[in-house]
Amino acid sequence: MKEQILLVDDNAMFLDSARDVLEGEGHAVVTAESGEEALRRIHVRPFSVVVMDIKMAGLNGVETFIEMKQIRPDVRVIMCTAHLVEELIHLAEKEGAFAILKKPVKAPVLLDTIERALTAQASAESQSETHAPSRAGE
Repeated sequence: MKEQILLVDDNAMFLDSARDVLEGEGHAVVTAESGEEALRRIHVRPFSVVVMDIKMAGLNGVETFIEMKQIRPDVRVIMCTAHLVEELIHLAEKEGAFAILKKPVKAPVLLDTIERALTAQASAESQSETHAPSRAGE
């Protein structure tokens, strides 16, 4: 099964190039050009990983991440930024962003970070299945 990755950025060139790289590695990619669009998309389907810009018009990436966690608490989010926005970076870290990458993001770094996020996701899912309480009669 292909991993579902949501790319969120208000820069269409970044979305196009990142989508090309990820699809070239066999991932299924959906894009959103705003935080609001990303929230609509995550309501409809779960994503294995979200790669999102921190600084966007409207809802910024951190605000979007906070709302995403209410919809999908286990979502793994990789934040990206080309701007020195220390307050937002600190807030993203505090809220539990999986990683924060500086733009321009090199393809090998993005791929490695996504693979680590997917591994962490799979590990968390297997632990929750292993530690799930058993029910009588099962």
